[in-house]
Amino acid sequence: MKYLKFFLLLILGAGAGLQARTEYRSKIAINQEPAVDLPYATLATHNVGKISMTVTNMGILGNGSLQLVDPYTGERAVSLSYPQGYGLNYLDNASLWVGAMSGSDTLVSSATGMAWDDIHEFWPDKYPEGKIIYRSNKDPEAPEYDSSISNQDYIAVYFDTLTDAAYTGFDYYTGQPHRPLGIKITQSSYAWGYDYAEDFIIFDYAIANVGEYDLDNAYIGLYFDLDAGKEDTDNGDDDICGFKKAAASKYLPDLIDTINIVWGADNNGDPNAGGNLQGLRSPSSVIGLRVLRTPGDGAEFSFNWWTTSWIATRDWGPRKYSAGQQDVRRFHGVLGTPYGDNDKYYMMAQREFDYDQVTTGFDHSGSGWLPPPDYASDISSGEEIRYLISCGPFDFRRGDILPFTVAVVGGQDFYAQERGTMGYSKWRDFGDLALNAVWADWVFDNPGVDTDGDGNFGKAKIKVYDSTWVDDEWVPTYADTVYYAGDGIPDFRGANPPPAPKFTVTPNVNEFQIGELELCWNGRLAETTPDQFSQRVDFEGYRVYIGISNRDDDFSLVSSYDIENYDRWEYHAGERIWIIQQDPFSILALQKLYGDDFEPLEYYDPDHMYRYFNPSTGKDVGYYFTRHDWNQSNYSDTTLIHKIYPEQPYPSTLNLDSARMFYPEELTDAGELKYFEYRFVFRDLLPSQQYFVGLTTFDHGYPARALGPQESSPSMNYIREYAQNSSTMVEELGLNVIVYPNPYRVDANYGDRFEGWDRPDLPKEYNRAIHFTNLPHKCTIRIFTLDGDLVREIDHDYPPGANGSMHEKWDLISRNTMMTVSGIYYYSVESAFGNQIGKIVIIR
Repeated sequence: MKYLKFFLLLILGAGAGLQARTEYRSKIAINQEPAVDLPYATLATHNVGKISMTVTNMGILGNGSLQLVDPYTGERAVSLSYPQGYGLNYLDNASLWVGAMSGSDTLVSSATGMAWDDIHEFWPDKYPEGKIIYRSNKDPEAPEYDSSISNQDYIAVYFDTLTDAAYTGFDYYTGQPHRPLGIKITQSSYAWGYDYAEDFIIFDYAIANVGEYDLDNAYIGLYFDLDAGKEDTDNGDDDICGFKKAAASKYLPDLIDTINIVWGADNNGDPNAGGNLQGLRSPSSVIGLRVLRTPGDGAEFSFNWWTTSWIATRDWGPRKYSAGQQDVRRFHGVLGTPYGDNDKYYMMAQREFDYDQVTTGFDHSGSGWLPPPDYASDISSGEEIRYLISCGPFDFRRGDILPFTVAVVGGQDFYAQERGTMGYSKWRDFGDLALNAVWADWVFDNPGVDTDGDGNFGKAKIKVYDSTWVDDEWVPTYADTVYYAGDGIPDFRGANPPPAPKFTVTPNVNEFQIGELELCWNGRLAETTPDQFSQRVDFEGYRVYIGISNRDDDFSLVSSYDIENYDRWEYHAGERIWIIQQDPFSILALQKLYGDDFEPLEYYDPDHMYRYFNPSTGKDVGYYFTRHDWNQSNYSDTTLIHKIYPEQPYPSTLNLDSARMFYPEELTDAGELKYFEYRFVFRDLLPSQQYFVGLTTFDHGYPARALGPQESSPSMNYIREYAQNSSTMVEELGLNVIVYPNPYRVDANYGDRFEGWDRPDLPKEYNRAIHFTNLPHKCTIRIFTLDGDLVREIDHDYPPGANGSMHEKWDLISRNTMMTVSGIYYYSVESAFGNQIGKIVIIR
């Protein structure tokens, strides 16, 4: 019954406007506006990456204890699933804590209570001000694109100013009601679906003092109740947690990455009775919390964990003696769970940094800690664990806004088994978690980017790959500046593929009555725009796709174009592996380094290396080379993606205004640079079938940071078209209207191929269609019975030459919304280009 009241309030106050997930796509479900003037409590689900996680506008993350139903899907919202889709969970709930001194009062506002406390002290405004805002950078033409940061932004605003105990609850032990600090929270959460960023979600909090008083010695904390295991099982009593300060860099062998991440996991990955993990369906991952930004550089951190139990002696956490103290403070008789504002504030302000839970069995009293309890071995091997990470103190004056940014980070293969073997091949391996934690920091604060223009690009190392002896000193002939930290100014920006160019589609039916679709585009921006993350022009190529719907999974790759370049493999002695550390090399760059007659594919594996003596190191060096992608860069093969002007040299200038003035011969009639004009023709298409054709761009990745190629989505840059004669051709040649299928047989199962793919929610009767093609761009279609009664009138009105302007369909429904019966019907097509009459036969 603990959350019954809260659940009812949510149902009353949040019956509309919730962002939810279905089939890994973001949705916003609007049911109806609330009928009562209540705080508009809502939830949303991040689901574009590997982590699926519920957020709310009440300061709560996750859904374990709340058991709230997602009104869009009708199913219980996930808490924290990773990797999503495999029935795993790593969180009961997490909540924001803010504490401060207000006059003589010690106050803490928290989103949830502790254990059985019924406390919810953050609430949003009423509808519509309180609803969660959804944004996304996936579609530049969508309304949610404006001001977007990531593939999936959720912005929630809530306050601690509500004092009605029916909402906020009260302190279980003291009976005191909620006393507000007077703060407003703007919680922005960001998720990406790219491979380098799919394992974390960034939460950015702006905490504003909107009250009447200055607040002293403020602290900010995030409380996590771990529950690592399979969903819908009792999985919260065998968890472990700890703190990981640093890990070896994956990119610079002599660098140690500072990651400072709290981690939590299942104690053993839950093997089956035979001792084997169940692959991706075992809780073999680890979830971490990394603080990315605090309100000031001088903030001090605390990390506290504890076990919560109904038995007072087992409600325990590591505790340290304070200077001059003979004993430690207890929280209503226990050493673990902090109850009430005073205890919560004490824990945040004590600035204690606990040792890892798995070391509880060791005696840490020599470092000032209490001796371990009698059941320390039970705790070390896994328990019901909660933890808190907090920072402060801060002066928090009226009108101040404190920034606080964290990342929830996942790491796979914390536990792993090789197939067919007994025992673990990896046991509590932090490699993937550390890598993802680094990437979370890089997306938050981009290395090598001077965000505020003060000349600081962040921390970097110079890597020298080749050098030569010039004027009595070694001079690098090939070196690179590798940035490994940002400039301290947040960017919230990840690597994106090159911008996909807009394109045109010209339909046609050839002399053999076979459909064709011609795609044309100009790639100037795609090929010259620097990646906003690496600040390098990293264009690699184009791909064209075709499908019968606009879903990503329904697109098929037809042709690809990529520039000719090569990867250079180098031996990493420390890890004893061959790696790629540099961006791909063009053939010209390689010949400049190794000679005009250098052929990289002559050196194609470790047994066929290119060797030379590096005088700067006094060692022999060996490399081998492979194609980067397919090197499909034939400019003139018209069966593939090809250039319209294959002999056109690279432009004299990329500035169109300058080109119009000084180099007009390099421009097309449309005013674009000829060098970047491309064409591709889809051939052998059915004229009766509607197609979706997509154009994507991809880059060559960022090998220096193990970032694979990024490709745009065909579902974000597609055109829907029939492979039929264009309306322009119809009007110029005076072509006759064609109707198909004619006769129309109801029992012919056209829906298996042509009808209803885009509206499966409608009854089959509403997906039936008779098609008209060879239409002018504007006309009126009328269908009559043999007696001359008007059955249906269709206004066909498109801009001249627009996609789909040659085609229209009739759903076999009359103007009185009745289903038509079997028989012979007349149709007429009337336009400024002439009138035509014909017959339609319907057989039921």
